[in-house]
Amino acid sequence: MKHCTQTTPDTCCRLPPELITLATVPLPASRLFHEALSSEDALDESELQYWESGPPFSQPEPADTTQESQFTTNLTHVFFGQKLRLENQAKACWKWRYVAGDGEKVITELQTAAAWAFREWVQVNNCMAECTARRHREMANNLLQWHARIVYSYYQEVGTLE
Repeated sequence: MKHCTQTTPDTCCRLPPELITLATVPLPASRLFHEALSSEDALDESELQYWESGPPFSQPEPADTTQESQFTTNLTHVFFGQKLRLENQAKACWKWRYVAGDGEKVITELQTAAAWAFREWVQVNNCMAECTARRHREMANNLLQWHARIVYSYYQEVGTLE
């Protein structure tokens, strides 16, 4: 089996080991994570919009302080909670459509979403060196981990459904 070196994996390729490693890192288990996971109204998620597009980030580099470090940790937990909540909603919709007989379309959508997430993973991975501030580096790593989780889980899901 060949190793994937192009920017979109296909079913004959193995995923890069570093992607699989990131995809399998456990998500946080904090109160903030669970609050963001349980409801979009539970926390202020407005800060997350600045980190969606990936590096280089337009946010100014914050001071490297203990408070900044704690804020970034909290932001990370809310980031993953929100992402997982939205992902669970999307998967529930796909499951409903699959059960309703729209299986081929669901599989195609999962493959398309996985390919998109893989391209995003490659792009963020290529920009990591530009992230010199702690928060920028951590948020880029969070995006990298999230895209890896999506690629890995969608390809597993497609394999199961096929």
